[in-house]
Parts: sequence; C-alpha cells; structure tokens
Amino acid sequence: MQLTFALPALLAARFVAAIDFTDYDPQPGVQPEFKAFLKALVTPAEDPTATTAYTDFFTADGMQTTLSIHCVGADAITKCKQRFLPTDGSMSLTHFPNTTFIADNNATATVYEAHGRIENNFKAGNCSQIYYKTQYTVLKTTEGVDAAPNLSTKPDHQVYWYHDYFVNPTGVPSNIPCDSLKA
Repeated sequence: MQLTFALPALLAARFVAAIDFTDYDPQPGVQPEFKAFLKALVTPAEDPTATTAYTDFFTADGMQTTLSIHCVGADAITKCKQRFLPTDGSMSLTHFPNTTFIADNNATATVYEAHGRIENNFKAGNCSQIYYKTQYTVLKTTEGVDAAPNLSTKPDHQVYWYHDYFVNPTGVPSNIPCDSLKA
C-alpha cells in the first residue's frame, strides 16, 4: 500500500503500542499536564476504529490539517483520519514526540508544538517512519493570557486546530526503517 501523504500525531493500534514518550522533552513553560493531555488526544487518533472518542476533543468548527489536507468539523476529521489510517487494521501508527514547547499564547488559546517521529507499522511486517512537527491549538476555559488552557484528558471540545505542518518524508511507507527495530 503506497500513500502519498502521512498523518503525524494521529493514530494506536491493534498490534502496536500507542504513543511513546521515551524521548519526550518538554521545554520550559510546558505544563506537566500537557503530557497526559497529549496522550489522551493522540491515543484515539491512533485507534483505527475511534470516531467520537477522537473528534469530541475538537470544537464544532475544529480543524485537522496535514500539510495541504484540511478537514473541518467532526465528520471531515473522521474521514481524514480514516484516509491516513485504514479501519481494517492493516496498519498502525505510533507517535514518538520529543521536543515540545509553547509556540503561542493569547487570551483564548495556547498553541503547543511537538516535534517527533511516527512509526508506520504494517501487519505484513514492514515498519518505516516519518518525522513531524505538529501544532495543537488548545482553548482556555476562561479568557486571559495567564489563564490555563483546558488540558483535561477527557474530550471537552477544547482543541481548535491539530496542525501537522511538517511531514518528512511524505510517503508511507517511507524508506526510513523504524528506530524501534534498530539494535
């Protein structure tokens, strides 16, 4: 199966573990709660059969963008997710976030950015990886620059934008063997 694009930060697996924080490296200012929030958001993104368990994290007009593929609203986000991760279980994704920092903060939202890699695991035995840079726009429960973002681990329509703005290489499977397979 050859795809011409890949979806970072999205998607867990029936035959591979979910998001892996082994190399997670939060920079100063990133709240400790962000790690649990990211796990809660990405785990259903990595589940090929999850729908509302994932989309309920998004606002009604929430967006998921991977490079030039832009999906708005729950139905479109679900379709995009299924485009990247087949529901038949033939492939799974595991995110490995590393450097994570706050890219922007204003009165209504905090934008977190995570860099990392995704292992694309195929049931047939192939495992390759891609690299990503993703921004997560998380709304605040009250307005104010100093107000905390809604980092609840329960879906609460708190994500406005899940933006994979960098994916390299863009083809899946890629020609880069999975780091987890290296001795």
